[in-house]
Amino acid sequence: MNLSRVFLVSHLFAAASSTSLRGGHKHRDLNLFGDTRIINGEEATEGRYSYAVSLQDKWGHFCGGSLIAPDVVLSAAHCAGGEYNAVIGRHNLTISNGDEVPVKVEMKHPEYDSDATDNDFMLLFLERATNEEVDFVHVGPEVPPVGTKVSVMGWGDTDIEYDVKEAATALMEVEVVTISNEECDASSSNKTGWEYDYNDQITDNMICAKDTLEDSCQGDSGGPLVIRTNAGDMQVGVVSWGIGCAHADFPGVYARVSAQYDWIRKNVCEHSTSPPASFACEDLVTEEFSTIIEEDFTYGFGVFNQPENNANHYVTAMNRGGVVRLEGGDEGVSVMKSSLISFAHNPFLKFRASFSFYAIEMEHSDNLCLGYEVDDGAITGEKCWSSLHAFENDKWYDDFSFEFEASDASNLRLVFTVEGDDDVDDVLIDSVTIEGQV
Repeated sequence: MNLSRVFLVSHLFAAASSTSLRGGHKHRDLNLFGDTRIINGEEATEGRYSYAVSLQDKWGHFCGGSLIAPDVVLSAAHCAGGEYNAVIGRHNLTISNGDEVPVKVEMKHPEYDSDATDNDFMLLFLERATNEEVDFVHVGPEVPPVGTKVSVMGWGDTDIEYDVKEAATALMEVEVVTISNEECDASSSNKTGWEYDYNDQITDNMICAKDTLEDSCQGDSGGPLVIRTNAGDMQVGVVSWGIGCAHADFPGVYARVSAQYDWIRKNVCEHSTSPPASFACEDLVTEEFSTIIEEDFTYGFGVFNQPENNANHYVTAMNRGGVVRLEGGDEGVSVMKSSLISFAHNPFLKFRASFSFYAIEMEHSDNLCLGYEVDDGAITGEKCWSSLHAFENDKWYDDFSFEFEASDASNLRLVFTVEGDDDVDDVLIDSVTIEGQV
C-alpha cells in the first residue's frame, strides 16, 4: 500500500523530481528514493474507520481527513485551497455511496508555517452536519509514549513504481510505531549520492512514526494517525510530510495533535453546531476581546501616521473609502508603522489584529507581513502571508486576523510591510482593528 503524504522540498535540491496530485495544483510532492516505495499495508475492514474522510475536488480525491464532530473535519493545512467536498462513509471511492458535504470554512492553524510545515493543522467546517451514522475519532491532549503502535489510513497511490500513479480504490491501513522526536531529528541518508537529513526540522508540534517498509506516502496528507482501542480510536497525529516513502532512514512526520489540542477544542466548541461531549465545551471559559483601536483611514493615516512610513493615503480606491497603499515593487519594502499604543493602566495578555486588504499583482514570492512590538520591543514577532497559500489578487478580504501572546503588556506597536520584486507588488489596506484580552 502507498498511503499519501505531500513531501517538503524547501530544504532539498531543486533537481529532485516533483509531481502534483491535484492536476497541477499547489501541492509539492517529493519522493527521492523510488526504489523503496513498497508499503506493506492492507485494505481496512469496511466501517472500521468510519471517521476517515476523503477530500475531493473536481479531479477526485486529493487529501484525507478525520471527522471529529458531525460538521467538522480535522486535516492538514497544506491541503487548503479551492472548492471541494468532504466525502464521509465511502469505503470504496468507485462507488457513489456515503455523504458528500461541501466545505464551508477552512481554518488553518494561525501559526502554520508553510516553509517548515510546522503546525500543519486545518479544521474544515462543513455546510451541514453529515447524515451518515459514523463514529467520531477521539481527539484529546494525551501524549503517546515512544514505542506505541499506531495506525494510519488513506486512499493513496498503490503502485510501487515511482513514475506510476495508481490510487487505491478502497481505504487502506498500515501499522507503524512512534519514535522520539530526538531520534527523528537525527535521521539522515546519503544513499542517493546527496546527503539529506531531518536535522533541526522536527518541532514540538510534530510526531514521528516508522516501521520497516511500512509508511504513509503521497496523496493522503491530512489523514489520521490513531491509537486503536475497543472503546474508540484516539487520534494522535495528522499525516504531514517526510522524505521518501517507507525509506529505512526517514520516518513519516505527522502534526502532533496533543500540541494543539486546546486550539482544536476551542474552535470546535465555538463553531460546531454539535460538538462532541468529550470536548466538555461547557467547561471552556472564553475570555472576550475588547477593542483598543479601530482605524478606518477615513481622514488619513490616523494611528499609523508616522514620519518614517512610506505608504500613500487615498480618499477612495477600489470602491472603498479611506484606503492606504503599500507599494512593494522593485523599489524595496513598503512600511506602515503605528504609533506607540499605551494601556499601562489596563494591561493585556493577548492581542488580535484584524484588517481588510486588497492585493495588486502580488506573486508567490511576495509577502504581506504584520509585525508587532510589545513593551517597547521586549516582545516582537511577525506573521507573513503570500498569494501561494493565503489569498488571491484583485479582491477584498475583510476577515484576516492575527493573534499573539503578551505578558501584562503596557504598550504595543504594529508594523505592516509589503515585500515584492516587480514594478507593481502593492497592497491596499482599508481598515485595522486592534483588540486585547486580559
